[in-house]
Amino acid sequence: MANRSGQSLLLTALVALLVFTAAPKCVGTVVYSQAPDYENLWASQNDIGGYGSYATVYDNFSLSSFTEISAVEWVGGYFNPPSAGTITGWTVTFWSDSAGQPGSQLTSFVLAGNGGEIFLQKHDLGDPIYSYHAPVSFDAAAAVMYWLSVVPDLAFSPQWGWTTSSQGDGLSYQDFNGSRFQDPNDQAFSLSATNVPDAGTFQLLGTGVLIIATALRSKLRRYAR
Repeated sequence: MANRSGQSLLLTALVALLVFTAAPKCVGTVVYSQAPDYENLWASQNDIGGYGSYATVYDNFSLSSFTEISAVEWVGGYFNPPSAGTITGWTVTFWSDSAGQPGSQLTSFVLAGNGGEIFLQKHDLGDPIYSYHAPVSFDAAAAVMYWLSVVPDLAFSPQWGWTTSSQGDGLSYQDFNGSRFQDPNDQAFSLSATNVPDAGTFQLLGTGVLIIATALRSKLRRYAR
């Protein structure tokens, strides 16, 4: 009787623990970030009015551990002239690295709409600057260099440009009308993951294990008398 009761309690505790760990509380966690410095805009645009995809800007990143990237946020604005246009879609692409430059396309996300465009401020020259975001699904391996590009569907004019950042490794590239140029700036963007349990999850898990262990110890002591 005592043995069966102890086993039953242990089984219940294990089931509760498995259920808890199988469904951790997940939060959006920024795993990489380069803040905007609002100094320059580098053209990156698919002109749906006739020029096509004449300009693409790429910036690199590397993460210290395997990460399931679930969202990208970036900052950019309009110039030539400095007035907002109508973005009808975005293409967010992850690229491999090839000798320190963007290599082959790994995966691409074509998204309708303006990317949740939110006004931030005006550039020193009067160009309006906005933030954007997009859901993605990209598995980034640890310590591997990748490249990111963000290209809006926007009829010229105006032009759209990716805002620069003073953070990063000082390396980015722009393909412009079929030629590639190295840019002297990084670009403003961040990457997020939603598969990272927050600190509260681990605290609750530890508390639950302690409660289960205490209850099991107490139960076994009662049946051992």
